[in-house]
Amino acid sequence: MLSLVASAIAFFVASYYIKRWADDNGIPKGMTRGVSVMILALGVSYVVAWVVDKVTAVAGG
Repeated sequence: MLSLVASAIAFFVASYYIKRWADDNGIPKGMTRGVSVMILALGVSYVVAWVVDKVTAVAGG
């Protein structure tokens, strides 16, 4: 359950910062940018969920 919450938070935070980075670098808004942001944020959320699962498994939770 903790990994679900952490990955959801990580998804929204990552998507915010990736969108901000894309704006700063002048990448035009469009479908390709939106899908790219979603895929990158999804990857970040998967990694966060995996790390939380591993940490809780080691901690005995």
